[in-house]
Parts: sequence; structure tokens; C-alpha cells
Amino acid sequence: MSRYVPLRFNDIEQAALERIFAASEDAALGTHIKRVYFDASQPNTNALQGMRRELETIREIAARLQAGGPDGTDPDLLLSLVCGVYLMVRQSVGAGVRAQADQFIDASVLQGYLGRR
Repeated sequence: MSRYVPLRFNDIEQAALERIFAASEDAALGTHIKRVYFDASQPNTNALQGMRRELETIREIAARLQAGGPDGTDPDLLLSLVCGVYLMVRQSVGAGVRAQADQFIDASVLQGYLGRR
């Protein structure tokens, strides 16, 4: 059984909705609204597991930074830490924001860099 539910948005809400919809891969606005609403109510288990792995990597890097050289800094370790934080933040945002960020930074390159460390 389907039910029609009319929604009314003010100008600011409509502008934000249209901007987010444009960044998504959804074909229809109704589909987009339903996906965002229902996806938000489901825990993203894969993303959480990925974040746990990345947190562990960051913990290891932080421990190595504390043990560091004479001045306590290592550029490679700092870069690894920044990459890890970026990937965690990227995982925590919606698909639309990830798509926008992916236009500028290739996450697979960062993941590959961290994987080689």
C-alpha cells in the first residue's frame, strides 16, 4: 500500500534540497528524499568497521609520533595522520558530500598510501 505525503519546503530548505539532490546520483527527487531518510535511519556497518580500522592506524601513527626523532616530528607520519583523519571524515559524511570531495581528492590514493605504510 502506498501513501502520498505532501511536503512543503521554505525557500532555504528548497535551495539546500536541490543542491544536495544535484550532487547525488538519484534520478528523481522523491527517490532521493526517501533514500536519504531511510538510509539515515540504518546504521552503516561497513563505514563503522572502516572507521575502526582507520582509527587503529591513526593510533599506531600517533604512538610512533610520540616516540619520534629529536624534535618529535616526522613528516611522513604527519602526512599519514592527516590522510587517516581525512578518510575518517570522508566516511562520516553523506554520498553527495563524498562525491563533491572526490572531485578534488582521490581517496583511493590516500588509502593506498596508508596501506603501504
